[in-house]
Parts: sequence; structure tokens; C-alpha cells
Amino acid sequence: MAPDIPSFVRWDTPHLFVVGLTLLATCIIALLGKHCREETRLRIGKGIAVTLALMFVTEFSWRFLGYNGKVWQENLPLHFCSVMVIVSIIALGWRKRWACAMVYFGVLTASVQGLITPALEDGYPTFSFCIFFLSHGMLFLSAMAVIFLLRWKARRKDILRTLFLFDAYILAIIPINLWLGTNYCFTQKSPVPGCILDYLGAAPWYYLWLQPAILGIFALMYLPLKERYAKS
Repeated sequence: MAPDIPSFVRWDTPHLFVVGLTLLATCIIALLGKHCREETRLRIGKGIAVTLALMFVTEFSWRFLGYNGKVWQENLPLHFCSVMVIVSIIALGWRKRWACAMVYFGVLTASVQGLITPALEDGYPTFSFCIFFLSHGMLFLSAMAVIFLLRWKARRKDILRTLFLFDAYILAIIPINLWLGTNYCFTQKSPVPGCILDYLGAAPWYYLWLQPAILGIFALMYLPLKERYAKS
């Protein structure tokens, strides 16, 4: 008989532990960014990019081998956070401005929701639990690395360009979901009950109502980065 798989419980001890560990790692990144020379900071950023790449290959090798019990249509790297892993690798490995902007604005507004309200069924110590929080935690660290290690400086045009790229991704993923019967980027339904999207109407229209709020949040996020960090 197969062993019972523990169910994920939001804000239980394992969930609190991984969130706390992510915050601790963030503090370490901030300290390294403050005290290390530029060459060292950039090397650490590239090290995070390599870690993200290895994690990405490991996760989707596991998914494609079928160990998570889902059909192949649901195992493609098309979720927003999967796309953001690739973008984070580009940002930290090659320091492309558009990628840094997407990581900063995208992770800290959308991907961080995965740490707070995870769309996860299996609890600790399953592999799916570990890989989920590792990937989302590393995404958060990538955003912190863009700030503290790369010392990237936002420009006003980054706000609209990033929103345009996000909207283009959503519009591209809607027909794919209809074709495959999937829910990438949650254009068919919200990820979990109680998610902020539940308060904004039906899918995928809640993304339309989010546009003014996202634009306002991006504008607020732009201000402290512009004022505090030197040109990269």
C-alpha cells in the first residue's frame, strides 16, 4: 500500500519555516550587497542564476517523468513563476535591463503570492512541497539580488514596458489554456480560495480590473529604487 501523502496546510510549521528561511536568506543577500565589491556581487548573482537553471532542469525533469501524477499538458513550463525563473536567469546572468525590471516588478507583486498563498496540495516532506517553495523562494531572492547585488536602477519607461510584457504573456497564454484545457497563469480560475483574484470578478477578466492597481503599485515601487540605488 502506498504511503499517505500529507496535505499542505497554510501557515503550519513547515510553511512558516520556509518563509522564515527565505527572509533570512534575503537579509544575507542585503548584507553581501552592502559589503562586497562589485566583482564579488556580480559573481554571486551569476551563482544564483546557475542555481536557478539547475533547479529549473531538476523540476521539469521530475514533472516530465510523471512523478507528480499529472498529465503532460499540466507539466509544461508555462506558469508565470516558471517564466519568471527563466527571466531571472537572464537578469542575473546577463544583466539585461528588461529582465531586471520584470524580475523586480513581477516577482515582488505576483510571484511572492506563491509564498503567501501557495497553490499546493502536497505538504512537507514531499518533493513537490520542497521544489515549490525552493523555486518561489529563489525567485524572491532573485528580486533581492537585482536590488542589492546588481544595484539596478529603475527608469520610468520600465513601468509601462514591464506591464506590456506581462499583458502580452497573459494574452498569449489564454488560447493555449483553451487548447490544452489547462490553467497556466490562472486565466481559467484563481489558484486557491481566498486569493486576491477572487475579489475581482471572473477569470480572465480579473486581470483587466487589475491593470490600474498594478500600474499604481509599479509606480510606487519605482520611487524607492530610483532614490536609493546607484546606477548599475
